Amino acid sequence: MNRREAIKNKVLFVFGTSLSTAVLSNLLVSCKNTIDIGWQPIFFTAEQAGTLVQVTETILPKTKTPGATDIGVAQFIDKVIGQLLNNETQQDIVKGIEEIDVLAKTRFNKNFNATSTDQRQELLLELDKSAGSYPLTLWGITLEKSGPVGFFRQLKRLTLFAYFTSQEIGKAVLRYDPVPGDYLACIPLGENNSWTE
Repeated sequence: MNRREAIKNKVLFVFGTSLSTAVLSNLLVSCKNTIDIGWQPIFFTAEQAGTLVQVTETILPKTKTPGATDIGVAQFIDKVIGQLLNNETQQDIVKGIEEIDVLAKTRFNKNFNATSTDQRQELLLELDKSAGSYPLTLWGITLEKSGPVGFFRQLKRLTLFAYFTSQEIGKAVLRYDPVPGDYLACIPLGENNSWTE
């Protein structure tokens, strides 16, 4: 091997090492930022859906009963927002989800998904206090006026609706018992009525 080939090999080795180090570090960083939520969002981006999953799970965490993630609350919300709401409302919701991330970055220097459970609760309690409340209603009649309702209150309401109307919660947790019961049309009268002979 001559001197020229040795220098060439050494330069290629140094260049290859530095290039592969840069490529590997970028791969690791990109893998770190990738959010695996376990489902494909219809409306939200993967990052926004990841934030939505963490918000709903913080509102309804898993205890003795299933949590929001177990029931698929975020998937339900994603589908409802993507298929039922108009464009303006959709953009307001996207803005609200992104503001949760901005608040987490401002307060804790990290995305909402990277915060601890206590930090998430702290942020959501703060948003809950500033979100206003729905007016008091009785049978569809508004009894008192209230100010505008914030994004978090709307998201919380949708989260609770998705959770408590799910089949799993209705059957296993709430133990839904339909009233007045099954309709049985063709029953001989003598079997079920004490007044007949």
